[in-house]
Amino acid sequence: MASYNPMNLCDRRVLVTGASSGIGRACAVCAARLGASLILTGRRLDALEETRTMLEGDGARHLVFEGDLSDSDFVQALPRQILEAAGPLDGFVHAAGIGPAMPISVVAENLIEASLKVNYKAFLLLMKAFSGKAFVNRGFSSVAVSSVSAEIGWAGGSVYAGSKGALSAAVRALAIELAPKGMRVNAVCPGYVKTPFFDRVAGAGLDGSEGVARLVAQQPLGLGEPDQVASAVCFLLSEAASLITGVNLPVDGGFLAK
Repeated sequence: MASYNPMNLCDRRVLVTGASSGIGRACAVCAARLGASLILTGRRLDALEETRTMLEGDGARHLVFEGDLSDSDFVQALPRQILEAAGPLDGFVHAAGIGPAMPISVVAENLIEASLKVNYKAFLLLMKAFSGKAFVNRGFSSVAVSSVSAEIGWAGGSVYAGSKGALSAAVRALAIELAPKGMRVNAVCPGYVKTPFFDRVAGAGLDGSEGVARLVAQQPLGLGEPDQVASAVCFLLSEAASLITGVNLPVDGGFLAK
């Protein structure tokens, strides 16, 4: 007899946005290892197909939908497309995000709008659809990838931190609203994680390797890896977290504990 595994995601269908790279890709890989069937979405079809080749199980059970989450038409059409192609969902990971880092004096209005569309608005529009019975199964679990920036301030982070703060607040509100439907809504809040986004920011705004080292030193456990965040996400998706909702879980190497 197989031993009981509360992290088992077999027979679960999970949508992951931002699955082309970084934390989104790691979440898809981790969920597939736990038995889930994945729906992958992102802007780059070639990168999504690369992610699909990394997933365990029959590749045919994992689907890809290319699209831009800043496009409201794509976002609002996606739930129906998934339902028709695969059936109702059991889980949703909103890992897509953009993270501009610059002084407020040079922030353009279109950058504010783009950040809110991808980081926050797309999540709300998808959750609006998933609140309908046809699109999800009972026990549906949603996990947003927020940030420690929702809790702390840093120079140049007003646009990014503002969008993530809105996301974290929405998670708490939706958890209360959707609990009567048997739905859970949570978020993880990563600190510094080795992703393409971190590499771009480090390369553009930090003073070489010493600057990166000073940044990473703010986390007692050091720089994180995407799969460490993905493990926390998959925990929140699973039955192991069946009594957890409305939580913004730090996955930050101790950054916020200081």
